[in-house]
Amino acid sequence: MSVPQWLQRLLAYYGVPYREHVHPPVFSASHLAHVEHVTGRRVAKVVFLNAREHPVMVVLPAVARLDVERVRSVLGEPELRLATEAEIASWFKGCKPGCVPPFRLRSDMRILLDRGLAHLGEIILPAGTPEVSIAVRFRDWYRVVRPGVGRFAVHQPAAPARGAPEAPVLIVEDEAETNHLLCELLQREGVVCQGVEEGRQALETAKHERPAAILLDLMLPDMSGLEMVQQLRRQGSLKRIPWIVLTALDDEAARQRSRELGADAYLTKPLQPQALVAEVRELLADARA
Repeated sequence: MSVPQWLQRLLAYYGVPYREHVHPPVFSASHLAHVEHVTGRRVAKVVFLNAREHPVMVVLPAVARLDVERVRSVLGEPELRLATEAEIASWFKGCKPGCVPPFRLRSDMRILLDRGLAHLGEIILPAGTPEVSIAVRFRDWYRVVRPGVGRFAVHQPAAPARGAPEAPVLIVEDEAETNHLLCELLQREGVVCQGVEEGRQALETAKHERPAAILLDLMLPDMSGLEMVQQLRRQGSLKRIPWIVLTALDDEAARQRSRELGADAYLTKPLQPQALVAEVRELLADARA
């Protein structure tokens, strides 16, 4: 199974680089995020509405729910409603239900993007069949589609404060100065942080603190970062902690292995502060959703 030829031709025409992911059949964005082992804020959920028998596509993160009233208000379409499965099938005959890729596949289709999916890295998109998805850079997808952008997800009120302290983001970085700077950067954004400089120390800290997320250098003095992750995954209660690679190693083999082990992002040094902050915010927001 591979990306359908018509979609390959479309991506080639617009010059969009992509990575093909083959997986067990999935029929929802949340299930796709699960099988890809990524945060739901990186997976595009495609919802179709019917505006006087013409399709309106709204693209939002897998973890979000569509606010139909908001879309109706923005478009000025009082008769706007959710499209039926039969209508979607008639509009997009080459795609399986729930697998329509978010591209401009019809001239009469309007496309809207919820701001929650806009970020600096990759997004994962359905690719026409339940067994295949594609990963593309958000900026490449946006360049091609040029959607209308706004807030189209149901507002999720902040959870009430609890008595228990907030779980920290664990920074595993052996260069003390870099470790300190990373903590300082995130603390300015209101993120609780804890820094350690060795893999074994990180494992012990994770066991006792259960961090909200881990920022991990791959080259540690006592073990590799990936070895540390493998040991972490053997501890059942810790295996689902999201993590981001921070490394000077810009190597495709390391990227691939990190993806296989479930890394949510792979950032290379020197780091762009805004990119790091955006990634951490996404991970924490997804964990709280």
